[in-house]
Amino acid sequence: MPDHPPGGEGGDDGFSRVHPLSPFIRGGLVVIAVFGYVLSQQVDRIVGATGPPAPGEGSSSLLVPAVLVGLTVVGAVLLGLLSWWFTRYRLGESDLEMHQGAIMRQHRQVRYDRIQAVDLVRPLLARVTGLSEVRVESAGGGDSHVSIAYLRHAEAEAVRARLLGLAAHAKGAPAPSAPPDPGEATDWPAPGPESAGSAGRSVCPVRPDHVDEPVRPLLQMPAHRLVGSVLLSWDTIFLVVLLTLALVLTVADLGVVIGGFLPLVLVTGMRSFIKLTRWYGLTLALRGTTLTSQRGLTDTRHSSIPLHRVQALEVRQPVLWRRPGWWSLKVNVAGAKIASADGDSGESVLVPAATTAEVLHLLEAVTADPGTTAEIASLVDDTPEDFVGLPRAARWFHPFAHRRMGYLPGRRAVLIRSGWLDRVLQVVPWGRIQSMTLHQGPWARRLDLASVDFVSTVGPVRPDAKHLSTADAQCLERLAAERASHARQRSSGPVGCDPTPDPVDWP
Repeated sequence: MPDHPPGGEGGDDGFSRVHPLSPFIRGGLVVIAVFGYVLSQQVDRIVGATGPPAPGEGSSSLLVPAVLVGLTVVGAVLLGLLSWWFTRYRLGESDLEMHQGAIMRQHRQVRYDRIQAVDLVRPLLARVTGLSEVRVESAGGGDSHVSIAYLRHAEAEAVRARLLGLAAHAKGAPAPSAPPDPGEATDWPAPGPESAGSAGRSVCPVRPDHVDEPVRPLLQMPAHRLVGSVLLSWDTIFLVVLLTLALVLTVADLGVVIGGFLPLVLVTGMRSFIKLTRWYGLTLALRGTTLTSQRGLTDTRHSSIPLHRVQALEVRQPVLWRRPGWWSLKVNVAGAKIASADGDSGESVLVPAATTAEVLHLLEAVTADPGTTAEIASLVDDTPEDFVGLPRAARWFHPFAHRRMGYLPGRRAVLIRSGWLDRVLQVVPWGRIQSMTLHQGPWARRLDLASVDFVSTVGPVRPDAKHLSTADAQCLERLAAERASHARQRSSGPVGCDPTPDPVDWP
């Protein structure tokens, strides 16, 4: 039985260090960039040379870049070793502690009961060396995560599983129904204060209860659909227009202008490439009340989304996706970001492209309420009787979409439909509405129109019912206040839509 947490060298104080290659994985790109820049300069000098070099010029021109690269590599190695020596972490009784910094010391603590998600991230260089990063998301501000980077992959999985178990235990999760066999070999310490004291540290001796729960597969996105969703996007259309315009200018002997298109082409092409590599091999599954996500081609990520933190959902269908019948699904998650790795831009996209049946299946799993899913399905291609639409005066604001726009007051959530080119459907559980605002602009006031904005947690979903009649907007405001208050007073279920029986018969 080890006397230190998995994933590093344990000391007398219970702290463990990350893998010695960690600083070089983080800073390896810098060395590669410097080496590539120096190499490109030498290639340009050789190719662009028009005459014989001056005496001594060839040797001196190669010596200076070689010394520069050597000093850069040596400096990176020394700084990396210094950074590794002062980077330590510990799984204590009630929180995760992280020490970093040689000159500017940093000590971060995350209480287990504040952990919202624990992700496993594997950038390309980390995958090559067999390492992984454990990223802990906690309830807090935008920089509320703690990163344990990097550990051997098996050790990172063990640390992630243990953190999830400690978080579940701290939040009062029930114990496992079948305790482990006492004779079974295990790396988890036995309960009791003496277990922590013998190791000279205080480590919460909790086995991750939910790790052994059955996994229910939900979705596996095929590669051809991902490629098709990228091709049928506005970025691709914009790229085709730029290339066509460049071809026309070339034929018209105006090729000098094409250089101005190059940055736009690179940015647009890079966006499409990042989407392909980021979402390749997406697999979603449900483990208990936690949604797990695995994806990535060059950089892989294993994320966990606690369903009770989902605050709002949005399904969107761009106009180019109507024929194949694809939708994207986004969510607002309190205290965590689903796509929060470096370079993910904070997007909370759950699925970039899914069929209508797959989206409804996912929504039923996330909301745990077949009734809400049935209400969502009724709004996809039809308009139910209880749907509250926009008055004729709203056509001045939405000349083509005013017949589709409006809201449906569901039993568990308010459903808002909008959009003409891009069809949008937003779902906000009544109990997740934090506040709301009814507002009128000068023109809307003249037309007797009003909009209701619902405040959710920070995320891509911004639910609002625009340009209703003033009477309908006021009715929605009163209805939301009543049902939100009632939903918060009930014993909430594991998710926002609260599938427990509702004794109130809504009008």
